[in-house]
Amino acid sequence: MMEEQQFWDIIDMNLKHHTLEDDIAYDEFLHDQLKKEQVRDVIGFQLRLIELRRVLDSFEVIKTAQELAYYSSREVFNRFCNGIVASGKSFYYKVKDDPEFIKTLLKEEPIKLRYCYYEGFSLIAPNVFHEKEGNDADWVSALKNAQRLSELNNNKGYDSEMDREL
Repeated sequence: MMEEQQFWDIIDMNLKHHTLEDDIAYDEFLHDQLKKEQVRDVIGFQLRLIELRRVLDSFEVIKTAQELAYYSSREVFNRFCNGIVASGKSFYYKVKDDPEFIKTLLKEEPIKLRYCYYEGFSLIAPNVFHEKEGNDADWVSALKNAQRLSELNNNKGYDSEMDREL
């Protein structure tokens, strides 16, 4: 998995050039940034996105998504969370760490949540992966293998699989 700061550095670079108001330009710039990375980092970027998005799966975020009609399915909710992540580290951590922040934003400045529906964000890394590895390359297997390797590396202190289970 990509280091969190490296992930945020890529997002910050993107936000210096484009906002989510112009999601096509945002997508294209992010695509160009990821093309500079090695394949393992492209996969790591996606794993980090998934992890950051998973953390947003909280009562307050879900409640806000429902009020904005961004909770009709898991896919729609994920797009809402994509927008929160794509809005940058500061915004993400305000949403994550302060349950009142997103409720207040919804009441007082709902326009700021307007661009928190971002479909393309989840599609850019797979696209770059296929450009680098070819259309026949198996993105899902590469992602799952990298995720498993990350899980194993996080448990480095164990001598064997059996030790990990105990």
